[in-house]
Amino acid sequence: MSSRYLIGQYHPSESWGHRLDPRGKLWLAVFLMVISVFTSSALFYVCLIAGLIILLLISDISPAMIARNIRPFIILVAVTAIYHLLFSARNTDTWFTIWGFRLTEGGINLALSFSLRVLVFVGVAFFISLTTMPADLAQAMVGWLKPLRRIGVPAEDIGLIIFIAMRFIPVLAEEFDTIKKAQQVRGVDFAGGLINRARKMVYLLIPVFQSAIRRADDLAIAIEARGYVSGQARSSYMQFKWRAADIVFLVTGTMAVTALFILTRI
Repeated sequence: MSSRYLIGQYHPSESWGHRLDPRGKLWLAVFLMVISVFTSSALFYVCLIAGLIILLLISDISPAMIARNIRPFIILVAVTAIYHLLFSARNTDTWFTIWGFRLTEGGINLALSFSLRVLVFVGVAFFISLTTMPADLAQAMVGWLKPLRRIGVPAEDIGLIIFIAMRFIPVLAEEFDTIKKAQQVRGVDFAGGLINRARKMVYLLIPVFQSAIRRADDLAIAIEARGYVSGQARSSYMQFKWRAADIVFLVTGTMAVTALFILTRI
């Protein structure tokens, strides 16, 4: 697990990206993902992906690390592209035909834009999770949700859920890897065709679920022992303070994304 990072796993460093205020990073990430939904410009997505790669690089995330972690999402991108190539915009002009399937101009454009959008969302998730500690991210979200307490929204509970979910993604992933190696030592062969590998996944999923339930039970006891009361306002030792670098990052990033959105729609 040391050579690979997952969405939800924090990568410790003292880089520029790590020192940014989590509230600014979270706001820009939400703004970027929302505005990405209202355009289908491939140029817009390519520029965002390039910007996200630059942010990851200056946040002490190596190119090899980026390539290694983006690899599992290539399957999702491929499925998205194939779906739009085969089923979207069938009434547009045909560009060419492959094995009897008609690939249309509209289908190709949609496949390109939606696939790039998936990469944008994945890049945003990696930048936020790799450069922000789960506790800081949860606290930033709680700060946003505090005004909603008046209508009964449990801000602290939501923050705790987010923190636990992000904290235990790498833990369960490591547990999965450990159990897989243990089963291989016991003679379980995970090689072969897709059906055979899917059948052998039972030897992994059942122990992982059992471990997750045991951890959840221990966590519930620990939370109760520490006096956590659902719905009750809680104080925080860490207090966020806006710095000049945070304001410059937030304002510059918002203006750049907005300008790019407008220019690519002209």
